[in-house]
Amino acid sequence: MKSKNLALGIVSTSLYAVLGFVLQAIAFGPIQIRVADALYPLIAVFGTPWLIGTFLGQLIFNGYGFATGIALGPLDLLSPFVFLPAKYLIKRLGLKAVPFHVLCVALWVGYLLNSLFGVPFLLAVALVGAGEFIAEIVLGIPLAVAVRKRL
Repeated sequence: MKSKNLALGIVSTSLYAVLGFVLQAIAFGPIQIRVADALYPLIAVFGTPWLIGTFLGQLIFNGYGFATGIALGPLDLLSPFVFLPAKYLIKRLGLKAVPFHVLCVALWVGYLLNSLFGVPFLLAVALVGAGEFIAEIVLGIPLAVAVRKRL
């Protein structure tokens, strides 16, 4: 059982990081669709190993973004930690908690964009929220439902 959990964690970490690297052009900034975030609804399917893996994948990708200067500064390195409670809710409550995660991302990243670049807060929240809606709800929830049906 432990090797299965380890494998799930490694797969989710790798998938998140690779999707981030491949699609980095649309993963940062005021108008963004972080396609890797479509993996978050799978926390409802695979539980804690997937939660930990996506956490690590986001930490790796945001670290890369910070090191290359395309991320939202050092506070963006806190993002994986800021979103942990919302990810835990996806684990506990299932897919119905995904909109809460979308809201958390929109508010936090909107705050960062406002603080660092002066993007009006409500505009930043709306833009990031729209991208997260596409990633997590339009792409991620159907993915999680399809995977759950296959198990």
